[in-house]
Amino acid sequence: MKKIDEIMELMTDEIQDFQVALLQMKKMTDELNTRSIPISTEVMEKQLKFFFQQQQEKEALMADKLVAIDKKLKKAYILPKSMGILFGSVLVLLISIICYMGLQLESLKDDKNDVYPAYQYGEYLKENPGSREAYENWLQNHNIP
Repeated sequence: MKKIDEIMELMTDEIQDFQVALLQMKKMTDELNTRSIPISTEVMEKQLKFFFQQQQEKEALMADKLVAIDKKLKKAYILPKSMGILFGSVLVLLISIICYMGLQLESLKDDKNDVYPAYQYGEYLKENPGSREAYENWLQNHNIP
């Protein structure tokens, strides 16, 4: 029986502690019900205004940068790399052709001096009819038209 008495005493102590805790809880609940919590959005509004101001400043900076980039793009001339290579190749080819033609012209001038005596030969035949007759006989003997 001794054990049952001890258990009973422990149970009564626990019940009393539980009742005290319930009373404290009821007091706290009453305080919460009577207390008014003011709902204020001032802090939130200040934060939003500050954030909105920062966003407007960033947007203004971005707009300035976009205007500067737009101006640069309008002034820029985009030339593909392949187009530049093609243009350079054509330019080198034209310069080479011009140089080649210049050399050919120089060689023609030199050749003209070599051909000039043939023109003088025609004049020689006109001046000397005997030589002309010998030349024509020779052509006929060899059947050259």
